[in-house]
Amino acid sequence: MNQSYTTYNQPNQKFRGIKNKLQLYFSIYLLLTALIIGAIFMFYEKQKNIEEITDLLTTLHIDIQMLSGIENDFFTYETINNNFYKTGESEYLNHRKQKLYDVQRNLIALKNRKELRNKNIDKKLFQLKQAVGEYEVLFERLVQIIQRKGHKDYGKVGQMRKFIHQIENSDLPFNKETLLMIRRHEKDFIIRKEEEYIKKLSLAVQRLRSEIRSTIKNEKLQKEMVTLLRNYQYAFLDMVDYEKQIGLSIHEGMHYQTRQKAYKIADIIAEINKEGHLQAEQITQQIKYTLGAAIILCFILGMVVSYLISKKLSLPVRQLSNSIHKVIKNDFSEDYKINPVITNDEIGWLSKDFGLMLNKVQNSLSETQEKTWEIERSQAQIMDSIRYASQIQNAILPTEAELRELFTESFVIYKPQKVVSGDFYWVYRKRHKTFIAAVDCTGHGVPGAFMSMIGQTLLNKIVGQSKIYDPAMILEVLHLEIQHALKQNEGKNDDGMEVAICVIENTDLGKEVTFAGAHRPLYYVQDGQFLKAKGNRRSIGGKQKQEHQQFITHLIHLQTGDTIYLTTDGFADQNNDRREKYGTQRFIQFLDTIKEYPLTTQKLELIEEFDSFRNNEPQRDDLTILGIRV
Repeated sequence: MNQSYTTYNQPNQKFRGIKNKLQLYFSIYLLLTALIIGAIFMFYEKQKNIEEITDLLTTLHIDIQMLSGIENDFFTYETINNNFYKTGESEYLNHRKQKLYDVQRNLIALKNRKELRNKNIDKKLFQLKQAVGEYEVLFERLVQIIQRKGHKDYGKVGQMRKFIHQIENSDLPFNKETLLMIRRHEKDFIIRKEEEYIKKLSLAVQRLRSEIRSTIKNEKLQKEMVTLLRNYQYAFLDMVDYEKQIGLSIHEGMHYQTRQKAYKIADIIAEINKEGHLQAEQITQQIKYTLGAAIILCFILGMVVSYLISKKLSLPVRQLSNSIHKVIKNDFSEDYKINPVITNDEIGWLSKDFGLMLNKVQNSLSETQEKTWEIERSQAQIMDSIRYASQIQNAILPTEAELRELFTESFVIYKPQKVVSGDFYWVYRKRHKTFIAAVDCTGHGVPGAFMSMIGQTLLNKIVGQSKIYDPAMILEVLHLEIQHALKQNEGKNDDGMEVAICVIENTDLGKEVTFAGAHRPLYYVQDGQFLKAKGNRRSIGGKQKQEHQQFITHLIHLQTGDTIYLTTDGFADQNNDRREKYGTQRFIQFLDTIKEYPLTTQKLELIEEFDSFRNNEPQRDDLTILGIRV
């Protein structure tokens, strides 16, 4: 806000009378005020320098935390990335290197600042530099060991897989169950990091070696198999040694040592930060005392000056007050300004200050409005991001066109409770076997969507890479993989999922369906009868009392024209406006009623029944129903 102010100057007079004395008092008042302000600025400048140092310490602390976060991401994601072992290059390590450079640069900058330097801080800075150096050496050694250990086709793990695959592919007449037991102990050790599986694997290797010698009569082949088995065992033991160096648990190994070093660095920074804040508080106290003295002195001088001010000042005061009330009454609108009082005294200055203050208030109100609009735009962007995430989620789900390529007749009802869903359905074709599943993940919305992405990825891995085709075994492995991925054995969370999965295969007798369920059943129509195959009363992931129960595979023989249904609980759990739940039994009865209809008609009937029942009530949960006529 720009205001013009004029100055009224009295003609020069000799130093006599009230007016001249008032000018003298006012000059002394200004001089003392200037000295006080200069002292305050000096203290504030010193405080500003100290605040810059504390900000530098805070930045250093944040950089150390980010460094730890980058390392955690490296251990979580890069150690299972084949490209890292192939090329030796890692975005996480490059990012960490840059962040470490920032830490070292901030350490040098901190050392060069003199404001907070004392023997104690110098000692802490030396300890901090030494700790950072030790931490870096330890981390580089840890990365080297991880690279030597390898993953999949690289390092010791790659050698181990190479030898055991040669034995698996030999087609020699020894007991393959013992070989499978060796692989199982190997995977158990890799997943659980427990030493008992080392002994179990060694015993299984001894049994397999004996079986090879007893079943393979060709000495050359026998020697070749025994050598491969021995090389596999040596590679496994080398891999175990690397795992021990890394740390079989969170309380041992080099991984644990790096965390302890990071904690030590954070403690040293906290101590330096505490010392800096203590000195900053001392400076602040000095400023407060000085400011208090200045206020008292100004008050005394103001009393003297006010005693000498004539009553002629009352009119500009009233004018200024009326102008201020008018602005307040109109909610600080930019259309109203402070009417300046054109005098070369305190009232004129006050008028100008009120004008500047009003300008700042009006600007602040304008900025607040702009920030409000910015928040609304941010919310719109968040919703756009969620909608885009929904497009990604829908893109990885099988379409009905893809289902029609696999099945002559089918339908899918997929209705997320929010924009993105915690439900998903999964279809996978492997030669003459077709795998299909309906999965209900913990939660809905964004958290449930993340769980669904994890579930789809793990199912593709289990069937596509690990080549596990039995539904019950798929659920067992999926349970372990979820616990491992979400670190549930460390108490991180208890999320999981309910799954209905089946495998459809053509046989000479018709269609053979194998099914297993985790808290979800399979409904099917066989010879015109509506039937149900129960799943196990345990879910996937989390810690459960029923974890010792094995998943059960159900074998069902169907003929062409029979139908199977895989569902989540979204339909049965829906309530209406009277708080009545639809219920599982009512859902079964409705499916039984429409079982003879074409599947396209069944889909329309189910959607109409769902919408009719809930009326105007919001959808309670994600909903997924798959119908397939074999």
